[in-house]
Amino acid sequence: MQGLTRRGWILAVTLGGIHTAFAGDEHFVVIVHRDNPIRSVDREFLRDAYLKKATDWSHGETIRPVDLSTRFEVRELFTREVLRKTPAQLRSYWNQQIFSGKGTPPVEAESVNEMLDYVASNAGAVGYLPAGASPSRVKVVEVK
Repeated sequence: MQGLTRRGWILAVTLGGIHTAFAGDEHFVVIVHRDNPIRSVDREFLRDAYLKKATDWSHGETIRPVDLSTRFEVRELFTREVLRKTPAQLRSYWNQQIFSGKGTPPVEAESVNEMLDYVASNAGAVGYLPAGASPSRVKVVEVK
């Protein structure tokens, strides 16, 4: 019985890892300003951009991350999969950053259209949309 439990646990961990590796592609797309020359973005760089540890794109433009409002389920998915934090951990992180004077959280969009408007209007912007949303006026980039 213990061997079966062990095999079941290994299978669950393996399948869980597969789901995590591909989940971003199923739930959201990452978007940038259409003039941004990048075609893909490293997941770690994206994490640093949203935590404001990275401040500039490789071509020199200032990074301007934008989050969807917390009322969007995709926000939590993005937070967990890209930022590797729970929503509570992310709130705590930003409270510490604000209190210490080190930074402020990304701008927050109240709708998909507001997200699109922000990214289309700001050359260094980066955002995300629920998979299946129509990303007009912006460029979708691959997350590696």
